[in-house]
Amino acid sequence: MNHVGISVTDIDAVLAWYHDVLGFTVLIAPVEIAVNNSTPMGSLLSQMYPPEMKRVKMAHMSSGNGVGLELFQFIDPPTRRPNTTSFEYSRAGLFHICVTDPEPENLVRRIVETGGKQISPVLTVFPGEIYQAVYTLDPFGNLVEIMATSYERQMSNRDPNVTSQISDPTITSRPSKSQQLSTINVLQKIIAKN
Repeated sequence: MNHVGISVTDIDAVLAWYHDVLGFTVLIAPVEIAVNNSTPMGSLLSQMYPPEMKRVKMAHMSSGNGVGLELFQFIDPPTRRPNTTSFEYSRAGLFHICVTDPEPENLVRRIVETGGKQISPVLTVFPGEIYQAVYTLDPFGNLVEIMATSYERQMSNRDPNVTSQISDPTITSRPSKSQQLSTINVLQKIIAKN
């Protein structure tokens, strides 16, 4: 994934929170842009948005693994905040973003202390394994999942029917000991050759 773009009602507050709490790096601080042909970016935006779009603030951030977070605060007409203060799980569209933190409980604590909300307990994704996940809301109403390991590490080499595996602890796709040892032996041979 290259980046995710979200619209916000207070770009400065969102930028500060994602930097201070989640550790995102600010690449480009908020810039207000007229959506017209007066600047190259304004010209580009005028080709993307309808004519009633006149002004927008944009900022760019990056997560620890290089995935971008693009923030938009529409000025004219203004961004409208959703009518609800709770997460609308049945709403179509972007569901959540996820960040990786080896200690999810500590990050949840920081999120709650800075105006966010924990909406699930820390969950063990696969029975008997250390992989954990927890869902939170940032102070602006966006769902933020926290996983203790990378997505690739957590989901690789799983039974294709992951839903059954999560809900039924008797289903497992773990390789047998002999398969694990065989894989280790092959990897050791490859490393030895290089």
